[in-house]
Order: sequence, then structure tokens, then C-alpha cells
Amino acid sequence: MDLELLHNFCTSTCMTLHNDPGLKTLWRINVPQLGFQYDFVMRGILAISALHMASWAPEEKKGYYLSQAFTQHQNGLRVATSILPNITDENCSALYIFSALTLFFTLAGPRDSTEFLIVGDSGTADWLILLKGVQSIIASAHPTLIRSSLGPMFLAGSRRDAIRETIYQQVSDEEDPLQELLSHLERAGYPENEYQLCVQAVNELRKSHATIRIQKPHEFESADIFIWFFRVEDDYVQLLREHHQGALAVFAHFCVLLKMIDYRWWVGSVATYHLSRVYRLLDAEHRLWIRWPIEEMGWIPNAADTPMESKDTLMMDTGSPHNASLPPS
Repeated sequence: MDLELLHNFCTSTCMTLHNDPGLKTLWRINVPQLGFQYDFVMRGILAISALHMASWAPEEKKGYYLSQAFTQHQNGLRVATSILPNITDENCSALYIFSALTLFFTLAGPRDSTEFLIVGDSGTADWLILLKGVQSIIASAHPTLIRSSLGPMFLAGSRRDAIRETIYQQVSDEEDPLQELLSHLERAGYPENEYQLCVQAVNELRKSHATIRIQKPHEFESADIFIWFFRVEDDYVQLLREHHQGALAVFAHFCVLLKMIDYRWWVGSVATYHLSRVYRLLDAEHRLWIRWPIEEMGWIPNAADTPMESKDTLMMDTGSPHNASLPPS
């Protein structure tokens, strides 16, 4: 079974993760080579390949591939999280690529709960903990990583990040769809620290929106969207976990970006899933704040989205999207 999954990854799955031809080759050649060196990376490779096969397998085989995916990922995650406190120049590339695989896994897996993408049962989601932990090492070990087998990925990321900052400086307020959200936040009367956390998250989101808007669909990369996860403050993530109304409204505007790549098998309906989740959590006033995401995505609330649920019910409903198979990203 492992050989079948590896073959599928190298011939098919790897071609679906990026638009850039060079990065496609990196995922096809360099990433499996890392998998031969680090078993947890190989487990991540096999897990995402199994999810890919489940996405188009006959109904009678879907359950089998999903079971394989969850088992492989759980085994890899257990090892990766145990290594995280001891990142070295040698293993940080492997941990980085595993955390990227975990993001794909989180997006692609069945969504049978009411949890958010960046928070899990016990706080920040496992894949985000992994990547944020590795990110701190990347800053100090960047020259080493540039020389590693993943060097082209980091070079491409640095170039795209520079472009993102440049584009943001050139965008006028009239062209910015998030100006209205900033106005809402300014008038909301939140405590200063909560206001600043939400504004910082919005400003990072404005950079991504500006970058995406000037590119054609085949030109931008998923990293142009997901960089937002790693630029928001940890305390903003905590606000989101607490169902802070302003933080939820910001997240709804992020869903617009996710919707732009819903043609990818590993994204699918995740944008509308999370927008509907936000809508159910917001009160009547803050639902007005997210009219732009609703209209931009063409989403129509149904009867199940309209009634407001009690806070107690919502706070109890915090299962992970993969709580049947993942330890409490």
C-alpha cells in the first residue's frame, strides 16, 4: 500500500500543490528524498496522497483510503511534535515540509465538526504550532535552509513576500475592499489590545488581497493566501478561539481568499464551510460586517444558519476536524 501511495504522490498529487513548475518538480523530487531520510516526512507524504486518492476513488474504497490517510498522518505527527522542541539545522527542513503537508491534510480532510482552521481542541491547531515553531528557526537558519534541498522554495517565498509588501504600499484606500471592516473595528469600542490585534490581522489580510487582485488565477500561489496564518499574532488566534466578534469578522474576510482556490481538490468547499461557521457565531450587528464576503463568495445563508446558538452550546462544540484520528497543528 505504501508503494501505491508514494507512486500516486510522485506522479499526480505533487502536481496539484503549486502552479510554479519549479516548485512542482521540488515536490516531486526533493520532498520524497527528504521522506527517505525522515520517516515522519514520508508519513506526511503518504497521508496526503491517500486523501488525494480518496477524493476520486469509488465510494466503496473511500473509507479505506481515508483510514490510511489518518493513520499515516497521526504516526508522522506524533514524531514531528516530539522533535519540535529540538529543531536543528539538519532537521528544520524536514519539519517545515511536514508542517506544510499537515496544512494540506487539514484542508483536504473531511469536515464533520464546527472547528476553525487555525484553532484546535486545546488551542492553536497542530499544523500551525508546527509551522510557527519552525518559522522562528527559519529566521536564524535562513542561509542554511537556502543551501538545503528546499532552498528554491524559500527563495521563491522571499521573492513573493517582497512583491507582496511592494504591492501593498501602492494600493489606494479606494481600491481596498477591507476599508469598511477597518471602519467597523474603529467604531466598535473594543479594548485597545483587542482592537490592535484585529487591525493587525486586517492589515496583513489587505496585503494578501492586494497581491491576489493584480494577478491572474494561474499566477498566484497558495502561499500568497496562507501567509496570513503566520503573520497574525498568537493573541489574535486566541480571540478567534474565544469567538470574539471582531476577530470572527476578520476571519470571514479571509474566506474570500480561500474561495479563490476552491478549484483545488485539497481546498474544495472549505471557504464556504468556514464562512457559514462564522455567520452562525456572529450576532445580528456583526453579521452586517461580513456582507462583503457573503456577496463576494455568492454564499446564501440557509435556515440552519439563521438561528443564533447559545454561547454555552457553541463553546462546548469544539471538536477538531480530524478529532477521530489526530492528537489534540
